[in-house]
Amino acid sequence: MSKRKKSVKKPPRLHRNQATASKPSSTKRKQQDTAARRKVASGDRGPKSKTGPQYHESQQILCVGEGNFSFARALVRTLEGQGQNLTATAYDARDTVDAKYQGGGDPVSDIIQELQVCDVTLCYGVDATQLAKSLQVASKKQHVKNLPQAFDRIIFNFPHVGLGIKDQDINVQKNQQMLSSFFFSACEVLKADGEIHVTLKDGKPYSLWNIVSLAHHATQGVLILKTTCPFHADQYPGKIIAQHDCKHGIVMVVLKETRLKTAVSVCMSQADPCCPN
Repeated sequence: MSKRKKSVKKPPRLHRNQATASKPSSTKRKQQDTAARRKVASGDRGPKSKTGPQYHESQQILCVGEGNFSFARALVRTLEGQGQNLTATAYDARDTVDAKYQGGGDPVSDIIQELQVCDVTLCYGVDATQLAKSLQVASKKQHVKNLPQAFDRIIFNFPHVGLGIKDQDINVQKNQQMLSSFFFSACEVLKADGEIHVTLKDGKPYSLWNIVSLAHHATQGVLILKTTCPFHADQYPGKIIAQHDCKHGIVMVVLKETRLKTAVSVCMSQADPCCPN
């Protein structure tokens, strides 16, 4: 007698959308995490985007190391004057800012007045390597009300210790120390799914800073690279002083680990003679 073959039911065929929406296995997720970390460790800049970072008036945005606040003014203009969620900070005290940035552009007093009219929050004496502490101190001293406890975007354009160190190795080391402290500090005041944007010239000595790997290791793997895209100064209305005036840059966006569903971004820019060394 011939034996009947047992009919084997095939698993239901997933619709294309269902198949796409299925969650990856834990093993695959670990492999993806490992691959991402290897890219960071190797300095891989990841996928490139042709457009720069997009900002919206509903986002809580923190600008650090602003100098004469020209970038903050340009940014609030792109937001059509809606600056109620923008906080711009300078490392120097107000008197030092007024004295340091004379000439070469619009008067600092005019820039600050425009920011105040647009309801931008201004803080002086803010150390980017100790953001939580220095923002709290500055807000108390300067009687700043309703300062956000966390931000969607943190922007640091062309950071540099500015010590005039001629020895390249020491110069690189000092800037790496400063940025490591900044990344660690920024995570303390960063919202879930937030981004940190840091803009740098793309060339020596800046390329020696290894900013992607630096951000990753300084935060024990919390920050990883998202993408790179150009920084175009002409996207921001108004005159921006030299350190913000690179025409074509590379924005490096760094994320927190996807398992935490949190984002942070970092920006670097291409070498340009208009940028200071």
